[in-house]
Amino acid sequence: MVKRRKVDRRMVVISLDAVGARDLAYLKTLPNFQKLRAQSGYCDHVESVYPSITYPAHTSIVTGKKPLHHGVVNNLQLQPGRKSPDWMWQKHFIHGKTLYEAAAEKGYVTASILWPVTGKSGIRYCVPEIFANHWWQSQVMVSATNGPVLYQIELLKKFGHLMDGIKQPQLDNFVYAAADYTIRKYDPQLFLIHLTDVDTNRHLYGLDAPQIKEALDRHDERLGGICRALAETGDMEKTTIVVLGDHCQMDTHTVLYPNYYLKKAGLIRATADGKIKDYDFIAQHCDGSCYIYAGKKLKKQMTIMSAEEKEAVMKHLRSCLQKIPHLHEIFSRKHAAALGADGDCICMLEAEPGYYFQNGMEKPQEDVGQMQGERMLATHGYLPALPEYETFFMMSGYGVSQGEIPKMYLWDEGPTLASVLGVDLPDTDGKIIEQLLK
Repeated sequence: MVKRRKVDRRMVVISLDAVGARDLAYLKTLPNFQKLRAQSGYCDHVESVYPSITYPAHTSIVTGKKPLHHGVVNNLQLQPGRKSPDWMWQKHFIHGKTLYEAAAEKGYVTASILWPVTGKSGIRYCVPEIFANHWWQSQVMVSATNGPVLYQIELLKKFGHLMDGIKQPQLDNFVYAAADYTIRKYDPQLFLIHLTDVDTNRHLYGLDAPQIKEALDRHDERLGGICRALAETGDMEKTTIVVLGDHCQMDTHTVLYPNYYLKKAGLIRATADGKIKDYDFIAQHCDGSCYIYAGKKLKKQMTIMSAEEKEAVMKHLRSCLQKIPHLHEIFSRKHAAALGADGDCICMLEAEPGYYFQNGMEKPQEDVGQMQGERMLATHGYLPALPEYETFFMMSGYGVSQGEIPKMYLWDEGPTLASVLGVDLPDTDGKIIEQLLK
């Protein structure tokens, strides 16, 4: 073990992916969550980002910005025609300073395990969330080229046997064991931990399936273990423990394929075997919502079109999109940007409850129960203000004032955490929630 140093303060942030405010009634019956909550400042009504998916949400947490401003506007990169597009895994996708960069500038030791968008981030002890997505890649290769090699090898040697790919609960069992070890050996002063047990099980089994309470039980045990490790390794009077969610989910029964309609209208051109040749407009799904982007050629042409020509193009697009069933809303570019989504899109689709989007173009829609391969019985990406779709935030310990606040936004969390750490997070959309601070 390394020689322990005196720390000014330390913070552990535990993200429980897809755990929403609707789960709090059960969580409050579990011993470790209940104990921590009793000592916490908290908010049971946290509105997520739009689109309400993992990578934009976690980037908002560490930047205090909406997706429009921090640049991580989706989980996926826009790579039309790719069956499995790359995700926004690396730090270079983020515009602006992050909480972990601000902490490192002040000399704090930083760590993260499977926190999204931390590939090549410079975090000292980091297991980035990334997977091998090309035939010529291996998991060892992509992990080693996106995070500190020796640290990852150390964890894999000790705890790699706990994993079975990304299956749960095995993956989170690895994350917990690695986190416990990292606290005890390296004692980071800012530690970001991402647990996905609930998210995975909601996708597989549905919003309120029996497997969800089982996953919440496991989260409570992991939370208790992390708290014990902190208590046994440092001064708890200088320690802040943060537990939060990023979004919730909704049950689904049908997948919609907007690119089918774009192709049928001649706005996507494909080869005989179904590969995209070129396009005027393309749909890029975010599960419960979906971006529509203009192709590079058309986008350039539109800069020199007359107002009448532009309107004719947009009228053709609107006519096509209006044929898609079960749309809750079609947002203009301006409206999408006002919601915090990508201002570079042409427009944005929001599905009705029970429906979600995917990028395929061979059929108009599909019953989830009839899908071959990957399917989701619940998912996210919807408007964050929908009923029973909020998430939660709580923190305990150093710098925290106990009690409840009625409402906050996910992008308020970054500046609030920065204030507790005593670091500066500039140009945020969010505000410091002063009521939570001593």
